[in-house]
Amino acid sequence: MKTRPESEGRLATLLSYDCWNLLESADIARVAWVGPEGVAVVPVNYAVVAGAVWFRTTPDSTLARECNEQRVVVEVDQIDPITRAGWSVVVVGTAELVDAQDVPDMLIGLEVWPIGTRALFVRVDVHEVSGRRLYGANGT
Repeated sequence: MKTRPESEGRLATLLSYDCWNLLESADIARVAWVGPEGVAVVPVNYAVVAGAVWFRTTPDSTLARECNEQRVVVEVDQIDPITRAGWSVVVVGTAELVDAQDVPDMLIGLEVWPIGTRALFVRVDVHEVSGRRLYGANGT
């Protein structure tokens, strides 16, 4: 049986400050919520502005229909399969639908990968943020 060095595979809890820095360094997240048919999860492009997590969608999306004023979880991570190192940040908050004309100017250019107009924004008012870092080979 192969054993790991003591420093490899160690998990560390991240401070809130570090979680926010990591959130600001990435641009893809998964949003999860409990809808009428159970748990739903979708990937989104996102931005962090003024202490909230923002993403775009269409008014007829499942996300828009099921998440307004509902509790959601936003999860962002980054993993290096070679070193087995990475991090994960989880945000718990309440989603609010916001029309494009009512968002901060810096969000108007928020790009999304799917083709088409995404005129509706979702703002996640953050209640909790937590995260963990996994140290891989060589303690990285």
